[in-house]
Amino acid sequence: MRWTGTVLLAVLAAASVRAQDAGPHPGEGPGPGGEQWQKRARLMRTLSIADALELDDAATLKLRERLVRFEDKRAPVQRQLFEQTVVLRRAAKGDTTAFAQVDGAIQKVLTLRAQLETMDRELFAELASGLAPQKKARLALALAHLPQQMREMAQEKSRR
Repeated sequence: MRWTGTVLLAVLAAASVRAQDAGPHPGEGPGPGGEQWQKRARLMRTLSIADALELDDAATLKLRERLVRFEDKRAPVQRQLFEQTVVLRRAAKGDTTAFAQVDGAIQKVLTLRAQLETMDRELFAELASGLAPQKKARLALALAHLPQQMREMAQEKSRR
């Protein structure tokens, strides 16, 4: 990243502190990842996409706002997906009280994952609108790499 990326990181970090003072965003808070992890993930997503598209500071801040709106829509679906996954894990470990819920949980997981995929497509379409083919390709690659980056960040967190 160029030095503007460093300046941008400082601006986004300051914005995160202000957002923290205003209270948690919908879909965040105590839970499996925790609020701090959510903020780091949001920052990483923003910077990864901004770097791939070579955005300036102003464009990156606009990107951040677009991603926040997208993540706010996505959060309730992710929360439901997590709840259904818990049911499936309990059943997989032999919890007989969860056995009756398995078929319903599987159907809900499939439906929720389809909803997330639709939202991902909508995000890509919104972000790719008006981009040159080379930038669209960079955006597609950046979005494709994000899940792996998130897994690596979660693994790093668990090692601490």
